[in-house]
Amino acid sequence: MAYVWAWVVVALCALIGTLGLGMAWRGLPLAPVRWWLTWLIPVCLLLPAPVPGYENQWAPAFVVFLFEGLFQQQGAPEVAGRILLAGVCVTSAGVLVWYLLNRRRSAAAESD
Repeated sequence: MAYVWAWVVVALCALIGTLGLGMAWRGLPLAPVRWWLTWLIPVCLLLPAPVPGYENQWAPAFVVFLFEGLFQQQGAPEVAGRILLAGVCVTSAGVLVWYLLNRRRSAAAESD
């Protein structure tokens, strides 16, 4: 049960952090960059990665990546790093597709 509560706390912190940062950069220009960061932050905070040495235990990938890379002498941050990289790529591609579709719709609406 503590395992579930740990993930609930992580999800709530990611939500609060994302909302706070979203409010902080609300007035900045470049809306596509704001959208990208708004989606990228919770993805990076919530992506799970297996914890090396513990069967069937998962933790946020950025925590596993940092812990294995910085604090373990024989650490293996590669798996968590690949998971983070894949999450960044998928999120970036999704935001790019959303931006292009949204731009096409607004151009079509202006021409009508």
